[in-house]
Amino acid sequence: MFKFRLKVLCFLLCLAVLECSANTQDNIPTVRFAVNTPGAPPYLYYDEITKRYEGIVVDFFNSNELSHQFRLVYLDSNRARSEDLLKSSSIDLFLSSESWINKPNNFLFSEEFIKHESYIYSTTNFQKPFVPEENLSSSICTRYGFTYPVLQPFFERKEDNIQRIDSSSQFTMAMMMSKGRCDFAIMNEHNARAVMFNQTFCSSEFFQSTNVISQVSLAFVIRPDLTSLKNKIDIALHHFIKSGQRQLSLERHSGVNQFPKLKCQGVQ
Repeated sequence: MFKFRLKVLCFLLCLAVLECSANTQDNIPTVRFAVNTPGAPPYLYYDEITKRYEGIVVDFFNSNELSHQFRLVYLDSNRARSEDLLKSSSIDLFLSSESWINKPNNFLFSEEFIKHESYIYSTTNFQKPFVPEENLSSSICTRYGFTYPVLQPFFERKEDNIQRIDSSSQFTMAMMMSKGRCDFAIMNEHNARAVMFNQTFCSSEFFQSTNVISQVSLAFVIRPDLTSLKNKIDIALHHFIKSGQRQLSLERHSGVNQFPKLKCQGVQ
């Protein structure tokens, strides 16, 4: 009888622990994060193998400082739409740059998440820095919905312009350039490393311009009424960067390869 009562007591205790754990999970608030679908490695991208979002952003929100404070839900969106969704409180935050936002005064911005430096890429080596005025009548692969302040005036010219060829992702941009569909591609260095060193491009060579085309700071754009969320993110960001976790995450999702990217060994 004693053993039976002991088993019953243990069973009830287990149920209590499970119920407590479930209640704790239920009490964790949900935060809605808009993804510029299909995302862009290494920041935030959909992994077809794991069938979930991966990237530095995911690693950051899964860190010990934040993982128990709220549950992140990723919602498909695009760069232009995310700002409207944030304004209407349909989402809570997304990753962007203050310089890309139409009305930055309407939102909160976290501390800098990472530097975003863009270069021009080509399948042939650059003999000198890339200057738009010296490359008129050329074509550049771009990401649909993205704005490129340095190149925008040349895209909008009726004559002596540079042709903009939009694509759905950085991967398809690189694919189009490798097939000669465009002369150049403009891309962030981290994106380029994550995409162009992929085994898909074993027979291709990619070269990076000697000069940076643009440099901005990426940060989390947050609803203006969520000051507490901004404060939590800023505190966690400080630790994520200082502890070296961001660098490790960057290397894991984009690799440590350096340009130029040459053909794989053994490929003619």
